[in-house]
Amino acid sequence: MASSLPITEEESGRGDSVAELLEQARSIEDADISRARSLVQQARVLARTRGEQAGEAEALYRLAELSYASSLPNEALAVAIESRDLAHECGAAKTEVSALNLIAAVQYHAANFSEALASALAALDLYRASGERASEGMLLNSLAVIQHSLRDTDRAIVTYEAALMANKGQERPDLDAITLANMAKVRAERNENLLAVSLGESALELASEHAPEFVPEILARLGMAYVALSSLDRAASCLDQAEDVLRDRTARRVALSPGSVVTVRTARGELYVAQHLRDHAIREWGDALELATQAGMTEIALMLREKLAELNKQMGRFEQALMHQEARFALNDEIFTRSTELRIRTLQVQHDTETSRLHSELLRLRTTEVEQMVQQRTRDVEAAYLGALQRVAAFAESYNTDVVAHPQRVGTLAEELAWELGLDRHWAELLREAATLHDVGKVATPDAVLRKVGPLTASEFEQVKLHTTLGAAVLRSTGAPLLALAEEVAVSHHERWDGSGYPFGLGGEEIPLSGRIVAVAEVYDSLVGERAYKRSWGSAEAVSFVRAGRGSQFDPMVVDAFLSVMARRAAMDAVPER
Repeated sequence: MASSLPITEEESGRGDSVAELLEQARSIEDADISRARSLVQQARVLARTRGEQAGEAEALYRLAELSYASSLPNEALAVAIESRDLAHECGAAKTEVSALNLIAAVQYHAANFSEALASALAALDLYRASGERASEGMLLNSLAVIQHSLRDTDRAIVTYEAALMANKGQERPDLDAITLANMAKVRAERNENLLAVSLGESALELASEHAPEFVPEILARLGMAYVALSSLDRAASCLDQAEDVLRDRTARRVALSPGSVVTVRTARGELYVAQHLRDHAIREWGDALELATQAGMTEIALMLREKLAELNKQMGRFEQALMHQEARFALNDEIFTRSTELRIRTLQVQHDTETSRLHSELLRLRTTEVEQMVQQRTRDVEAAYLGALQRVAAFAESYNTDVVAHPQRVGTLAEELAWELGLDRHWAELLREAATLHDVGKVATPDAVLRKVGPLTASEFEQVKLHTTLGAAVLRSTGAPLLALAEEVAVSHHERWDGSGYPFGLGGEEIPLSGRIVAVAEVYDSLVGERAYKRSWGSAEAVSFVRAGRGSQFDPMVVDAFLSVMARRAAMDAVPER
């Protein structure tokens, strides 16, 4: 995914000295990143001294980009957010687009795909509004990569096609090669191998001349598509060419991407399997696994472990198959733990940055004694942050068909229950919004677990249970009453009245009232909704289930309120329309 866009000197509107410092930094970035950072810091100080906000915003963006290149994603995210906000304030649209695109890249690599999608869409909309077109294809390509990661392959293909259209007339055949190669990969994953071959051949023709660094990987993927079509001679020819390119680059001491080498070896293993040379395939995949492990390519290592386990099993080598399967399970747990920590950390960095900005803004407003503006700004920022969290919550629910409707319905029913219990109206309204975030922690739960049709294993259920504490961690330390209540709901809505729930085994009135209310609302709405693992229940059937849980799973007082609400809803539904 591309992380930056070119910013013109005309757009920044800054003085020559700032421009020269940033240009010097660009010229030495690859050779001396620390020196480049020092020059950009000088440019930032100079721009701030002169009151040139556009120049400062661009310097901040360049600092964020350097942090990202130095594998400091949290620092990159925080500085990119600061650049985005300052660029927005002073109208530096291109810098704002660049910052949004970088924010999307950081979130994408942290597997926060819903947040990455929101930033990528915002970048694209703003870029189009600016009237520019030169980099639209690159932005569309980045957007399609995120859509592909969200398994929205139909939309990803449409977006890739739009990227090709946007590239027309821009004289960027290198971008066309990347886009065509990405499209070929999507088509191959959908077993549309004839299309994958056609797109791969087109990508290869362009890359050979304009993007040679991608040639080995394109050839390897083309070879795998030919294997799927049982065209083994063509597959072998592609892989022979790929290996020739790799050998040539090695002889010329050109740095090789580990990803290219791994992809070529993986493809060669696929060809050997098709040729019934299974020992050769095991050797190739073993070498690929070693390279992937050394390079930290854990997702690819996981895939190779699975291939090796299955092939050894087919060959009757059950001990080796078991070894690879056990290593795969251990690696899967490692990926889950690391991706969970990374997702939570990037969300917290974004939240902390937004909170810091809010506090600075509040301090500025208070010193000018404009209390009404302070209150309105507080509400605006809280609403914006709530909206971002609700998008995360919707993504967490994307394994069912009620992507947005389920959290909203739970919130509405929770509010009605609070009213029925005679609770404060303002608190009930807060509970409605807080309840929409009850499952935000599921953003860190693997899709394979959420979408599983059969019963969960004990290990899988433990992963699901983590969504309560992880959700609370995302919402913690905001200082806002609404989000404090959302944290309380997230961590307590799976506790049971009889003390047999999770995560803490609380019972009775030890469970916060908000959690007791949302527990009833969430169970009822989940029962009447359709899931991958269950049919939808009728309302009467679901009401009976909740009634049966009175005093065991649910607070009796809340169940009584629920029955009154449902009776009132039924009576209203029975009134004929005039």
